[in-house]
Amino acid sequence: MTYPTSDPIARELDDFWKESQSLWQQWWYEADLDTKMATGQQDYWNTFYNINYRNQKILQFNKILRIINMIGGYQRDNRLQSIIEAADNDPDMGETADQRSTVLNWCKRQDGTYAKISESFDGSNTCGLNLLNIWMDFREDPESGCIRTDRLHLNSFLMDNYWTKTDLSDCDRIWTRRYLTTRQLTSLIPGIGKELPFYGKGYAAKDGKFQFLAQNWYQYQQEMYAYDEYWVRDYKTGRKLLDKSTGEVADWKGTKEQFQLLRRYNPNVELIKARIPTIKLHVLVNNHLVYEEQSPYGLNRFPFVPFVAYHYPEVQNYAYRYQGVVRNIRDSQIELNRRRNRLLDILDAQVQSGLMVKEDALVNPEDAFFQGPGKVMYFKQSANLATDVAPFPAPPVANGWMELIASIEKEIMDIVGPEELFAANMGAKDMTSVLMKLKMGMGLTGLRNIFDRLNDSQRMVGEIMDDMVVNNFSQGKISRILGKEPTKYFFDNSFTKYSCQVEEAELTVTQRQLKFLQAIQMKQISPDSIPDDYLLSISNLQDKKALIERSKMRQQQMAQAQMAQMQQAMAETAIRTRSLEAKAQNDFASAEERKGRTLSNIGLEKERESEALRNESEATLNNAKMIHELSDMSDDRLIKLANFVTDLKARQMEMKTMEEGSIEGEYGKIKNEVETAEKATRSNSNPNQ
Repeated sequence: MTYPTSDPIARELDDFWKESQSLWQQWWYEADLDTKMATGQQDYWNTFYNINYRNQKILQFNKILRIINMIGGYQRDNRLQSIIEAADNDPDMGETADQRSTVLNWCKRQDGTYAKISESFDGSNTCGLNLLNIWMDFREDPESGCIRTDRLHLNSFLMDNYWTKTDLSDCDRIWTRRYLTTRQLTSLIPGIGKELPFYGKGYAAKDGKFQFLAQNWYQYQQEMYAYDEYWVRDYKTGRKLLDKSTGEVADWKGTKEQFQLLRRYNPNVELIKARIPTIKLHVLVNNHLVYEEQSPYGLNRFPFVPFVAYHYPEVQNYAYRYQGVVRNIRDSQIELNRRRNRLLDILDAQVQSGLMVKEDALVNPEDAFFQGPGKVMYFKQSANLATDVAPFPAPPVANGWMELIASIEKEIMDIVGPEELFAANMGAKDMTSVLMKLKMGMGLTGLRNIFDRLNDSQRMVGEIMDDMVVNNFSQGKISRILGKEPTKYFFDNSFTKYSCQVEEAELTVTQRQLKFLQAIQMKQISPDSIPDDYLLSISNLQDKKALIERSKMRQQQMAQAQMAQMQQAMAETAIRTRSLEAKAQNDFASAEERKGRTLSNIGLEKERESEALRNESEATLNNAKMIHELSDMSDDRLIKLANFVTDLKARQMEMKTMEEGSIEGEYGKIKNEVETAEKATRSNSNPNQ
């Protein structure tokens, strides 16, 4: 592997340093003092005050460290993890978003990213600004690499002088420096070992840059090389695909032939030119350029995330542009140390205020200089102990000294936040831990802007790491992490832009725990939507296999009990059905009996009718005979006889009509009763109808 030997980048870096260091030096100086105050190096400020006239070591009462630890401790107890959610809860993209979330948090666990985020948050609270560098390490996995993160403290980077946006979209340059040993350097850049003698070991310590780095303070340890990374925002000309019918624009990386083929199916598309933002990386070792790359790791943005406590880009003085929590309580801490040390001087003066000794009162005059427990002093016999030896009167301690010190301590706390933030006056006997946590959360309202910026920074870390996964990880590595094949949209860059978004969720050790917590929350909302077996299967309980088996046995027993109840209910239903069928059959038999009786009555009536007709015929015959016998009668007698016969027939016909109507009515009534009984029998024999 060959490396460029020209040094125009080194000259560009030198110019960048000259135009920027005068501005950044103001902030470096103040940020370094903030760090010293937080780490307990507070005696530096005591040189401005003549506190101890005996030139003794000044005692320090570091209240700042407690504040930093309390804010950082609350953040660690309430950490959030980054998850990828499908945009607008798109169900088709939900599986891809879940897979990307799993891979993202796997990478963070492998690197310990959440701990480094907390460290960067502590650093921003101390001095105002820290950077988190996200990079790919190809030493263990040359094919896909491993995502790593590093916290860059205040004195290891130089940025564009006029950046204002936390996503660094208006930042043009970032310069970082680290000091590496020969082994570390050769592991990062294979093949560079042959050229190291030419670069000059330890040369970078003499270039006068980054003087706040600890390595520059030890001039005799020259076993390290200055490893510089110079990131520059650049723009490249690219082509994008425009759909004129919809106005949609997408990235295009295909060939001209592929575009012609695409245009056959969609004549509304065309290629347009665009200025695409990108970045360029220059790597230098001891001010010698050794490596260059366009869009490293497949990114078109800086792989840095700023962690800022208080950011005031409108301030002209760079010393106050980036501030941490320490900056505003620094003076109170200094004054507290002064007051306490002076109070201790007064107390010491009371214990050892000195003696007033009359001349020639002691046997050995030097005994007056040796005081303390068990010390013996010899007086001459002529000395008067009541008047010849007396202690100096000690200066009194003013009544307001302790109140003043207490007020200064309270002032330090009040500047940062309310008293509830530090859990003061909240003992375990007074309230529960839940109430204490709620009160501390309310106390943190005054620091909400700090935590909001922390959440934004953590979200950007998740976005950059997700882009690195898509652009660098192989399908085989993704499959190994997931335990199954990724979806077809997993490596689609447009999925990140349009179909997913990085959000924050409760931090758990594994994705299974997060899934378990989400399932518990859903079960509280809708108890019937989440079965108990599913909760046990995704939980991390010990010996959960036995619990799952017991749950299955209990469910089987419940199913058997339900089956027995169902069978019993079916048996009771069958008994009721048979009872209804028997009753229906009884009713049907009764109806048939009535039908038979009715038919018998009808037959009897028919028989009677036939007999009546026979009687009528006989009567007619007898009438005929009688007419024949009366043929000899006179006309008057014949006429009377004819009228008699006619009236007799009319009366017979009337009686016949009345009898037929009565029989038909009785027959219709019995027929309706029979049909009703038949319908009841059919319905009882088939209860489902």
